[in-house]
Amino acid sequence: MAEFIRVAVCDDARGVTMLLRHFLEEEGDMRVVSSTATGEAVLDEVADTRPDALLLDLLLPDVPDTATLVGDLRRRSPVTAILLMSNMPAFRLEEEAARTGADAWIPKAIKPEELREAVRLMVTATR
Repeated sequence: MAEFIRVAVCDDARGVTMLLRHFLEEEGDMRVVSSTATGEAVLDEVADTRPDALLLDLLLPDVPDTATLVGDLRRRSPVTAILLMSNMPAFRLEEEAARTGADAWIPKAIKPEELREAVRLMVTATR
């Protein structure tokens, strides 16, 4: 049996989460193992599921500082690659990814094939 890339998604917009799941699972090599909408929920889910990658919305309503959340996520699952997502301009998103300690960043307006490739690259780099 083939090994799947296990992905968690955390975004407070249900439509975004559903679309990401569709894009990620489209080619059959990835499985979304967790889908959450809050910082509190993603902490519990990441600890339980230990995904290979986490797509994390930069702006969650219950998270005052994403850097603190990223640090907590790292302690709970050091093997999980964290990709920060947002609609903000790329240069700002890149700055925020560096500030928070995320492994990479992706814009929410990304083509499905680019999303899958970004996840594959990050998982390969962190394995």
